[in-house]
Amino acid sequence: MIKKILKPFKSMSVITFVTDIFCFCVASVIIILAGVAINRSDIIDNTRDSAAGYLDELSDKLVLNAYFVNSSENTAMNSEMYLMADKFDGRILVINSDLKCIFDTYNVETDKTFVSSDVINALKDISGEKRDDDLEIIELYHPIKSTPSISGDSELKGVIIFSFSIADAFSVSDRLGKSLHLLVFPCIILMFFIGSFHARYVTSPIKTMTKSLNHVSEGYFDDKLEIRSFKEYEDMTDAVNNMLSKLNSMENSRQEFVSNVSHELKTPLTSIKILADSLVQQPEAPLEVYQEFLGDINAEIDRENRIITDLLELVKLDRKNGEMHIAMVSINELLEILMKRIKPIAQSHNVDMIYESHRKVDAEVDEVKLTLAISNLVENAVKYNKEGGWVKVTLDSDHRYFVVTVSDSGIGIPEESLDMIFDRFYRVDKMRARKTGGTGLGLSITKSVVLMHNGQLKVESKEGEGTTFICKIPMSFIEKPGIE
Repeated sequence: MIKKILKPFKSMSVITFVTDIFCFCVASVIIILAGVAINRSDIIDNTRDSAAGYLDELSDKLVLNAYFVNSSENTAMNSEMYLMADKFDGRILVINSDLKCIFDTYNVETDKTFVSSDVINALKDISGEKRDDDLEIIELYHPIKSTPSISGDSELKGVIIFSFSIADAFSVSDRLGKSLHLLVFPCIILMFFIGSFHARYVTSPIKTMTKSLNHVSEGYFDDKLEIRSFKEYEDMTDAVNNMLSKLNSMENSRQEFVSNVSHELKTPLTSIKILADSLVQQPEAPLEVYQEFLGDINAEIDRENRIITDLLELVKLDRKNGEMHIAMVSINELLEILMKRIKPIAQSHNVDMIYESHRKVDAEVDEVKLTLAISNLVENAVKYNKEGGWVKVTLDSDHRYFVVTVSDSGIGIPEESLDMIFDRFYRVDKMRARKTGGTGLGLSITKSVVLMHNGQLKVESKEGEGTTFICKIPMSFIEKPGIE
């Protein structure tokens, strides 16, 4: 039940849409809060600067009007302070140097003594400020200094305490916040449509790709994806198309291989059937005829066995848990035995065999599998060679790897086929491969064996001039996961 409820939220379009709306809401809240805070701060700073400027003027006027000599009779200054306090919706107190309050616009603290750190600091010519956001007021402590004397010194006459309201700043910023909130709702509606479009735009290529891949899963490997969107999607499309191209090529090769193998398997059986029927119909045939026919039947059986052996060998190598019988083997002796075995085949094709060993090499390998791999390379070099050509096998090594190089003067491999010759079922020259008994599995088997030895297999070829296979294998076998 819970999985069914959460299933829609696994959709990329839903997540994209929700993410867009969430990001917009978070951004809106941040913008509103920042806007309100900045607006409030600007209003408060302007009010404070204005009040501080007034205090500078007021302190000079108090000194010029000898306010501290007889403050009660200086009605002009008192009236001005009343007006200024009303203007700022605040309160003004004047404290003399004896810490006694000589004026209070509220007429509450007059004649009282003020002993506070802020007043004392102001009498030391240190201005002060207090801000209370809960009460929405600011309190400024401004020193009153006399006109500097000839020596440059000035006398501190007292302190002005000016407290004024900043409620208007809070009120204005609150109204601004409400106005911004009202703008958010239509923006959310607009963002809803933008988010929907964005979600569809982001996920549309994926839906198209999914639909195409479902079609491909039915066996239509020749289909191509055409998606023009973000660069990442286009790169993914190119990768998928490359994969489909290889799958299509492999499928075509597989179908062709099945057809060829069916033909190859059927041809020897047909020949055996014809030869056997001929013998049955000639019960009085001479012994020589029987021997000839049986020799042909034996050759056809060998041909059938060769095809089946290749198929079984490939299946065996495909097993992830295929056994590796590792032992210390003399690679020199292995190659010498291999060359002797293939030499008759080379002589029948009028091809010279050349073997060079630069040093003695002992390595940890699976002798049977490695023999099979190198035999495939050498036999191919012989079969696909020219009349009077040559095949050269070279062995060399360093402190970590040994290298077996198989070169020939044969027909070569077209450049466009070099990347595919190790693919299973692939044959460059199909007609010639059929004549030589090739099944398109030899090089695939060879590469599998080399990889099982943690080695590398490279090929260099030029059509019409020859081919070189370079097999590089570690001297010491290191078992990897999946290979037992």
